[in-house]
Amino acid sequence: MSPRMPSVSSTAPVPPGTAVDPSARAVGMLGFRAAGMRVVRRWIEQVPGGTPVTWAAAQRADAVSLAELERLVSSAHVGWRLMLAGPEADVRAAREAALRLGMLDAEVRCEITAQQRDVQCPHCSAATLTDVAPGEQVSCSGCTVPLRVPVSAGQSRGTSVGVVDGLPAHHVA
Repeated sequence: MSPRMPSVSSTAPVPPGTAVDPSARAVGMLGFRAAGMRVVRRWIEQVPGGTPVTWAAAQRADAVSLAELERLVSSAHVGWRLMLAGPEADVRAAREAALRLGMLDAEVRCEITAQQRDVQCPHCSAATLTDVAPGEQVSCSGCTVPLRVPVSAGQSRGTSVGVVDGLPAHHVA
């Protein structure tokens, strides 16, 4: 993570979206992809002067970025807040990792920049990243079986398990 970027005037109007917790003693921020980093830059401008800020950028919530998140959470002190921004699948995975590491729900703030989610195929177990709305279909990236994206998303791994509709019996795992 990098130290605070130069701040703009504290009298600037606060843009809409998720706000920084003004009671935070320190803030860690993680932005996924370019859109997530644009949100992180906006947040950095909102942090009160004198509050330590660290930030990082990542393309995905993969093993490397989640290991860095674990390092940060493990060394956090009382009053430290975590802010996550980026596509839904990445933010959800990072948030769930932070909660598993002991952070409280109130200590984590998130802003979704794209409604993308991973849909896991019950047939071949491949995960397909998609931006289709719940209730719509997507073809599995592994076996091309059509999957319906469920309305309720799985919370434990940041992945929804797709529903296979109307397939012949030999396609069912």
